[in-house]
Amino acid sequence: MYNYSNEGVLSWYDFAKEIMRMAKKDCKINPIETKEYPTPASRPHYSLLNKSKIKQKFNIEIPFWKDSLDACLKVLGEKK
Repeated sequence: MYNYSNEGVLSWYDFAKEIMRMAKKDCKINPIETKEYPTPASRPHYSLLNKSKIKQKFNIEIPFWKDSLDACLKVLGEKK
């Protein structure tokens, strides 16, 4: 099993804020704590995926999350 996510660390709140900023959308986003979001599975307070195995096995460089978000928004037509 391999883990993959872009490089960098951020919260879901920060991610949502950056999507709106890059897409030049006006949307109020309210931060909440994990304990305030009901989910059947318990979630750790802080966790990151360890990507060292996939990086070593396939000798890949993983892009920073903002760069991938920028590319994604362009593909979706939300950014020029």
